[in-house]
Amino acid sequence: METLTYDHSRADLLPMLGLGFVMFGASVFLLYLGMFTDFTLSTKGQATGPFSILIGSIGTLFFGYAFFFILYRAIFPKGALIINDRGIIDNTNAIGSREVIPFGNMKKAKLEMVNATPNIGIDLYNEEEYLDTLPFIKRKAQEINKKNFGTSMVSMSVPHESREELHEIIHIINERIEITKTRKAMNW
Repeated sequence: METLTYDHSRADLLPMLGLGFVMFGASVFLLYLGMFTDFTLSTKGQATGPFSILIGSIGTLFFGYAFFFILYRAIFPKGALIINDRGIIDNTNAIGSREVIPFGNMKKAKLEMVNATPNIGIDLYNEEEYLDTLPFIKRKAQEINKKNFGTSMVSMSVPHESREELHEIIHIINERIEITKTRKAMNW
């Protein structure tokens, strides 16, 4: 089986990169205000300080990570989704896995809509085995996505250039899952 690779589009990443930069800058500014300025309201007292430091720190970490992830994907857009003969490598979003998700652990692939965005959802036989391969933060993010959005444990945002091929990608993944099941059955 040939290896299929789907890449991100730089043109689609640029608006997100700009917004990420603005939010990262605003968070750093809030952090700066809380640490180095004294903004006092006559009726409420000190208005910045601890609250601004807390919000600025959280925002700087979150938006900083998002900005640098998008910047990295804009500079190196190749290999967002890789489908090879053993499984899938998901680099489509920040919580994806650089490890191969083996076809032997997959039940089926399906189309999922998350906030009006098409995603490829993959149901797994053993979700705990997959979660154990992820770092703590990515594991918690996957669990939150599954709980709040009702997505599959593996939910891949599709690179924008290949959305026309979305149903074909899902068909290829399901086909390779079936081939793997057949090979396993023949070896037993």
